[in-house]
Amino acid sequence: MTIGSLDPVTDPLWSALVSRRRGGLFHSPLWLGAVQDAYGFPLQARVVTGQDGQATAGIPYACLEGPPAPRLVAAPFCDTCDPLFEQPEEWGELLAGLEAHQLPIHLRCLDAELPDQARFTVTKRARWHTIPLLPSAEERWQAIDASTQRAIRKAKREGVQIRPLAPGSDLADFHRLHVALRKTKYRLLAQPLAFFEAIARRFQGAGHWHALGAWVGDRLVAGTVYLRCGDTLYYKFNASSLDALDARPNSLLTWEGMELASSLGCRRLDLGPSDDDQPGLIRFKRQFGAAERELRFLRLDPPAWDDHPALAPKRMLGELTQLLTRPEVPDEITAEAGAQLYRYFA
Repeated sequence: MTIGSLDPVTDPLWSALVSRRRGGLFHSPLWLGAVQDAYGFPLQARVVTGQDGQATAGIPYACLEGPPAPRLVAAPFCDTCDPLFEQPEEWGELLAGLEAHQLPIHLRCLDAELPDQARFTVTKRARWHTIPLLPSAEERWQAIDASTQRAIRKAKREGVQIRPLAPGSDLADFHRLHVALRKTKYRLLAQPLAFFEAIARRFQGAGHWHALGAWVGDRLVAGTVYLRCGDTLYYKFNASSLDALDARPNSLLTWEGMELASSLGCRRLDLGPSDDDQPGLIRFKRQFGAAERELRFLRLDPPAWDDHPALAPKRMLGELTQLLTRPEVPDEITAEAGAQLYRYFA
């Protein structure tokens, strides 16, 4: 084995590895390129190559200086990014390279079983939902819970219209919904519009941007950013106006996403992660017939690592978030706060 590093955004060896090991959206050069475009993180990939010069294993990551503290993240703003490997010794070489940075290592693993996982601390667990697409529209419809079928019919009766969500003014309107929803419902900041624009630019250029919007009249009331990678369509971001939820636009958006995925020749619609404190979201996904897996958040600290200096910056970021998402704060200020601060949540 030969061990080295490469640029996962531009090096064709990385693209070939992702294809060979059936990596997902968050391994893809398109996604990693959008993260790099928006935030300028120093992304690289640790790889193992064979005698033929092809990469056989790898993991993308960035060393972040902080605040709140220096850390190695594999990879920033990736919902999951399993290390790609087959043999335990390949993972051993990948991990040795990460440990050489002498920083806390943060991973999110969905499928990979690490040979030495006992060395890591599980800091969080979440659920991951995926809808396997049945062959016919009738079979897909019958697999949906009856209450969700009623919600879809109601959305159509209420005049909800689904059409493509285009980069530009449509995306800006979607981002305003996203900012308002995260602020009002979750008291959280939103990623900046520049990040969504970077995703749209990268994925639209490759023909893999498939965002949909839900309109009532000329008003955008909900939207879902769908991105394709391989044989999977990913439901990556969703936002909706809280005063329009009774029209059930999100149920219709998800059904249309299933039909879109089928028309694209995809085998599954990936609904992504849900935290255990989001029972409504978990129930929503289950009602579409989604299968469930566990997402593990893992951390490995260097020997004698002192995390105490990070406590004050973490507390400050939390307090700023609470302050900047108060109801009386204008959404424009909350959006700008996200643009300035969100990079520190990676």
